[in-house]
Amino acid sequence: MAGAPETGFKQRVQFDEAAAMSGPDLIFTPQPSLPATQDASQLELSVLTEQFRMPTVTDWTIPEAFLCLLLAAAVSDGHLAPEEQAEITALGQRSRALKGLDAKTLGQINSEVTKRLRDRPRGLEEACQALPNDLRLPIFGHCVEIVLADGVLLQSEIEYLNKIMMYLDIAPADAQFLIKAMLIKNRV
Repeated sequence: MAGAPETGFKQRVQFDEAAAMSGPDLIFTPQPSLPATQDASQLELSVLTEQFRMPTVTDWTIPEAFLCLLLAAAVSDGHLAPEEQAEITALGQRSRALKGLDAKTLGQINSEVTKRLRDRPRGLEEACQALPNDLRLPIFGHCVEIVLADGVLLQSEIEYLNKIMMYLDIAPADAQFLIKAMLIKNRV
């Protein structure tokens, strides 16, 4: 590959031709770390790492945790309104976490979620903690949409949203901004 044209990739990562020809050992030579004078705010790796962190070991899958929050949102006022059920159904058809599941699997997940919420005093908190950080705010937004689907926001629904906001570790300012946006959206 000595006659290969120079590319941007080859300029950034040194290719060790001898290592590549000798076996699967070291193919790319390690690059030196960034100098200590590099402005840490440029990369914000710790912020990105935390944002996309996977949760600790749990028996909740992402679809189970997602459906748990949606179902709990729908019944947070004591009953399941037809509009809330329609919103969950529509979301199930759009959501990447749920749309690939057949009706039988969704039914099994629904049963498992109901059982866990009944049998585990901290079931809702467990479900929230099982979600990766990058999914928490969008799922909170879906819960807001569900509680607003019937056109009425009751105190019990506000309490539910406050509880999951805390469990999902969502900043109050972010939650308030999202709720305001949903209220405006639903008014139009």
